[in-house]
Amino acid sequence: MENFDINEIHEQADILIVGGGIAGLSAAVSAKEKNPDADVLIVEKQTTGYGGKANKGGGVLQYFDLEHISPEDFIQYHAHSVGCYLGDQDVMKKYVGMNNEMLDRMEQWGVTIPKKRIPTGPMTYMVGIDLNVTLNVRRTAEKMGVRIIDKVTICDFLTDDNKVRGAVGYSIVDGTFYTFNAKAVILASGSQNYKFAPMWSNGRGDGIAAAYRAGAKMRNTEFGNFAQLYKKNTFQEDVFCENHMYNALGENVTKNFRRFPEADVSASAIREWYEQMSEGKGPVYVKIPPRDEELMQKIWDRPYGIPFWTADHAKAAGKDKEMEMVPGLVAEQSPVKVNIDMETSIDGMYAAGDVSYCGSGAPGAVPAPPGRNRGSGILNAVFAGIVSGEHAADYIKEVDNFTLDDFEITRLKNDAFAPLLRPSGLDPEEVISDVQNILCPVENSIFMSESRLKIALKKLGKVKEKVSQLKADDYHQMLYCHEAESMVLCAEMQLRASMMRKESRGWFLREDYPMMDNKNWLEWIIVQNKDGEMTFDTEKVPVEKYDVQPPVMM
Repeated sequence: MENFDINEIHEQADILIVGGGIAGLSAAVSAKEKNPDADVLIVEKQTTGYGGKANKGGGVLQYFDLEHISPEDFIQYHAHSVGCYLGDQDVMKKYVGMNNEMLDRMEQWGVTIPKKRIPTGPMTYMVGIDLNVTLNVRRTAEKMGVRIIDKVTICDFLTDDNKVRGAVGYSIVDGTFYTFNAKAVILASGSQNYKFAPMWSNGRGDGIAAAYRAGAKMRNTEFGNFAQLYKKNTFQEDVFCENHMYNALGENVTKNFRRFPEADVSASAIREWYEQMSEGKGPVYVKIPPRDEELMQKIWDRPYGIPFWTADHAKAAGKDKEMEMVPGLVAEQSPVKVNIDMETSIDGMYAAGDVSYCGSGAPGAVPAPPGRNRGSGILNAVFAGIVSGEHAADYIKEVDNFTLDDFEITRLKNDAFAPLLRPSGLDPEEVISDVQNILCPVENSIFMSESRLKIALKKLGKVKEKVSQLKADDYHQMLYCHEAESMVLCAEMQLRASMMRKESRGWFLREDYPMMDNKNWLEWIIVQNKDGEMTFDTEKVPVEKYDVQPPVMM
């Protein structure tokens, strides 16, 4: 197989950034600001500036009024009400403390930051930005000399003695095989979303899988179960609809799980939908409050995005004031483990944004952004991009160039092109659909039990056997094969860690273990590939060193 004819290109850079969304772009600009002489290269499998989710509909930043609250104030709120003592309070404190700096730097990078702040919680606000945010930062990056290669996907990392040496990938247009020799790598390829929910589905977990295969540690894989409520008639998400939920009997069911409107959806809203349907009281509806489009345009000064949102809302709402709601899995698994400097467990490899949000430990017992803090997604990506970019820019000063292992490159090339070279096999969409059918039901991913998780894992085992049979007819389909393989891997990490965590905490709900267990489960679950075997271990949350302590452990 190693003799098949394919064009090959070798690239060298000081810092290789995998992913051209807001996290990757922030890392690139920050690295150049820190070290202007650094050769920084972004590789994006689609188009840099259009990749990721920042320009897909979110368009909001989290804002903290640091003149009136301190990072410590927010940590108190977050630890008790959101992260449920499972968070790394040091990382969260650093994130909050950099709030004003991040907004100022984004403005310097060409992003328009409106002055209107909209309250979203007891201590937070939202700032609405337009959907061209990443395009503006790309222009800044290019002016600073950042190199960009689009339409190339990174499929594996090159390491030696637990040090990153570069990566390999291929063009999804013509199949050209690329080798990248780099002193440092920043992984900013996004989360795992299982190709299901609109807007979020571009996160396919291929970067997570590549890091896992390279031996990088994963943390909090069980928190890949974010879900939202969607309008059944159009499957468009309806943010804040959980504050206005009614069953088929006309009963307000929001009051069963929520005493007052909150800033973002919690797993309890999804559990309530499940219980209402199980009791035969469904469907569940939302009674839509009147929407003032003129006021919305004044609040959201976003001319690039408003025509899209206006048309979308009109199509979804129609003439109905009550619409049936159904849960949709967003997933947002983001488990690559990093420390406060965004360093992974592999020397020279960093991770930023949605690929490592839960892996940073910062959010605690919630999935990746919005993580019950609307607007934290983009800003967390900017935060992690700045931190990783600056640290990588310093790291490369102490690293010499090195020679890549040709034998390893050939092996990874053969692995990458295997689906294309098989004479026959399975369509990757079949495997993707299988994974979706296992994870999307509420009872398998949101409101779980040991018996249901065992059944889901048994089904996934059969799907896993199909991975070696995936067949591609072209380079785009070869990418889908690798994405399908990544989805199977991420689903296994999620389900097995969910089985392991025997408690309910924050977003994570076990029907058979309904209480938070601070005696046994103030621990992070760590997943790592060791000689081809998926291993699971735990690491105690160092609560004794944090400012906010959990209740007395019983």
